[in-house]
Amino acid sequence: MRKKFIRLLKSRRIHARIKRKNRKDKLLRFGSLAILLTSLGFLLCILFSILINGYNALTVTKVLLPISINNELFSTHDPIKLREECINLINNSLQKILQDVPFDAKKEILSYSAHVELARFLKQSTKVGKYEIWFTASSTINAINKQQYVDDEYYQIFNKLKAEKRIEKFFNKSLFLKSDSQEPEIAGILGSLLGSLLTVAACLLFAIPIGVMAGIGINEFMPKGNIFTSIVEISIHNLAAVPAIIFGIVGFTIYLNIFGLPRSSPLVGGMTLSLMMLPNLVIATKHAFASVPTTIKDAAFALGASHMQVILHHSLPIALPRIIQATILAIARILGESSPLLMIGMVAFIADAPLGFFDPSTTLPVQIYIWSSNPKAAFMELAAVAIICLLLILLILNLVAHYFKKKFDSFTF
Repeated sequence: MRKKFIRLLKSRRIHARIKRKNRKDKLLRFGSLAILLTSLGFLLCILFSILINGYNALTVTKVLLPISINNELFSTHDPIKLREECINLINNSLQKILQDVPFDAKKEILSYSAHVELARFLKQSTKVGKYEIWFTASSTINAINKQQYVDDEYYQIFNKLKAEKRIEKFFNKSLFLKSDSQEPEIAGILGSLLGSLLTVAACLLFAIPIGVMAGIGINEFMPKGNIFTSIVEISIHNLAAVPAIIFGIVGFTIYLNIFGLPRSSPLVGGMTLSLMMLPNLVIATKHAFASVPTTIKDAAFALGASHMQVILHHSLPIALPRIIQATILAIARILGESSPLLMIGMVAFIADAPLGFFDPSTTLPVQIYIWSSNPKAAFMELAAVAIICLLLILLILNLVAHYFKKKFDSFTF
């Protein structure tokens, strides 16, 4: 019997089948790995290009100028006159340094905020004398210093400043401490970051109570198998699949036109995004309460607990980790949304950071859209930094959600 079995295995027919099967397995394995590596390659290329552009935005070029401060500057209380005197001081200093180079005061050598930096220095210093002060260079000089832009006239000025060691790279603190600006060298993400936080806070303020209570009501109080219950559940699932721009139109119609709430405010943005978050939160809450073992509920009822006590004291603590996980994932989704916010006016240029729910603001995704559509190349670098910050926030949120999933999926009763 054994010899017959060995002869059967060694037969040509079975051997050919085994070879074909192994060939198909290798082909499937090779195809899967090739598709996986191709996808990872595209992802790495995108991330690499974003990191390269973002790295360039992390540094800013500054020019060292000698400034002579006299008593007239300290005695000037008119802001317009002080601004003119600061501009004249800066231009005179540049003309002294660039005597050998054809110099036009209208050329963009320093940032438009240079006079503001000098005025800020005057507030900190009360002594008369000569000072060496670093001023932020223009985006053109900054691009030349990063070897991204070449212009004969500007390059001659740049070489003169570099030969005298009056031009250096510094870490761009304005990128994280200032809001949007028309000039890329002084623009930052602080305003959009605060706007995102306020918008998400307003969204959670409305979405969590309504979503959790609606999910509890559907699972605990509505009759199972009822036609009305089925219609409600199907409607909620359909709402979860509605395109985001539709919620923006609804928010524009209800919150702005009917209720007259302030345009471009985090409150309106949060209330609009809460419409997107509600269906997912209701579905997650319903499934979380449905996963609670009936034995725990029956035991609580047997001990004389009311339905409300069973929900609050037994079902809710068990379902809470799943609700938290769903909430974190929903936050990660709405944090990257921009189309609903475009409909309610959060695409406007906002130079000041928002301090409350009613102040005009924008969010990180919308700020990325604004900078990406700007014709100046330096704004693309700023957009890359904003993308990196947004990806880091989303990564942290997904890691927290994964932690809750891993921690409580192994929970047994």
